[in-house]
Amino acid sequence: MTSAQLATNLAKFAEMEGRHPRLLLATASSAEQAHHKQVATLFADGGFDVDVAPQHSDAQSIARQVIDCDADMLVLIRTSLSSEDRVSVADLISALDALDAEYVKFGIVGHADDPARANVDFVCDLEHLQTADCEALIAYMLAVEESRVAQHI
Repeated sequence: MTSAQLATNLAKFAEMEGRHPRLLLATASSAEQAHHKQVATLFADGGFDVDVAPQHSDAQSIARQVIDCDADMLVLIRTSLSSEDRVSVADLISALDALDAEYVKFGIVGHADDPARANVDFVCDLEHLQTADCEALIAYMLAVEESRVAQHI
């Protein structure tokens, strides 16, 4: 996707929603904190409005913040599968469901072979994270929004 296509998709999304796509960035444990700034900057540079969950947030508070900031997407940085203070994907999905936020797209930035990949909407490889991932996610969000709007016409 070219920069012109990215700009067009951002403009289409903004026209439909009245704003840029918004995501909440959270970390699964303290082990991922070192990647927070890199990932937040990349998504912000890619056209997303980025909100960041406080460090050491539990699944319920992350889900609540998703609702409070009106996020379209929850991105969980998850590189360690064994940290003791880890927030689980299953707990996040349950917490989102409890708040009727099934519409929020949920993805992981970590390892491409993450065992939870079947339970989330997308997985981005942290080691190879680049602008193309943001472009693909904006195109994905636009397709979701266009489908949603088409169903209500």
